[in-house]
Amino acid sequence: MKILQKLCSLNGLSGDESEVRAYILNQISPYCSGRVDPAGNILAFKKGRKQPKRKLLFEAHMDETGYVVTRIDSSGLLYLDSVGVSASVSVGKAVFVRATAEGSRMLPGVIGAVPLHLLEKEERAAIPKMETLYVDIGAKDEQEARQFVVEGDSVYFDGPFGLMGNLVKGKALDDRIGCYNLIRMIQSDLEYDSYFAFCVQEEVGLRGAMAAAWHIRPDLTVVMETTTAADIGGVKPSDTVCCVGGGVAVSFADRGTIYEPRLVENIFTLARGRHIACQPKTMVSGGNDAAIWQKTVGGSRVVTFSAPTRYLHSPVGVASRDDIDGMFELAKAVNEEVDAL
Repeated sequence: MKILQKLCSLNGLSGDESEVRAYILNQISPYCSGRVDPAGNILAFKKGRKQPKRKLLFEAHMDETGYVVTRIDSSGLLYLDSVGVSASVSVGKAVFVRATAEGSRMLPGVIGAVPLHLLEKEERAAIPKMETLYVDIGAKDEQEARQFVVEGDSVYFDGPFGLMGNLVKGKALDDRIGCYNLIRMIQSDLEYDSYFAFCVQEEVGLRGAMAAAWHIRPDLTVVMETTTAADIGGVKPSDTVCCVGGGVAVSFADRGTIYEPRLVENIFTLARGRHIACQPKTMVSGGNDAAIWQKTVGGSRVVTFSAPTRYLHSPVGVASRDDIDGMFELAKAVNEEVDAL
């Protein structure tokens, strides 16, 4: 878990993934060959004991959700646009701003909005609009704020990593869980040669995967992700999507991909044979880089393994250590049985 804790402590908004990329390269370089492509993706190859009949790829994305500074007003407040975050989970949250005007140090701040007692009655029950939210960094005016921050700087949640029994909590579990399991695979012995891609800019339109696909051109792609677990109070059982602690979530369809039914069934059969807990993602929602790998440069067969995560795209997510480890075990099983899938 130390690697996952470190990954979650790093900051890597879409287009600003350099911290995460540098750490991953440090972790994998002794174990594989690899390079960074012009888009910023890490593309790696790990030699196994055998060469598979089909080119096998394991993929995760490095970027996380957060905000970007759009303007600085005369009072020194920083106004925001969202990168995958709802205003409903934003007000009053502690954040860090990447202060590029002062050497990219992380500057603490708090997201604010118009005070509740100044709102009209009908406004109090409404979710604030993102353009009304701002970060207060304690600057006395615009001139002082501009000593540290410029438009375009990234804003990150201050969501410390921790354990809650068998659960983990922290920011950026989406998709540092996937990155963590790719690192674990590269650091382990593999049965078959495999390619690995740590992609940028998934949260803003799957852009990194689109570039990476032209370099690797896999036959089978395993996307290692997280997905919403709505196993919480007030949600109908039919809408839970998947359950934390219920095993790896395997998608049959989402908003970007229809997965091959025979391949999905083979994955469940493989999991049962290895006694690896897994569950279907029971709602057709969301999407991930699988949509790109499936249809770019001649296409690839794709499957998505997700760690069920509560409170996705918010300051702190919650996931199960068993589900995280199960994803790793299932990915290893795919590597060992790739020619049979």
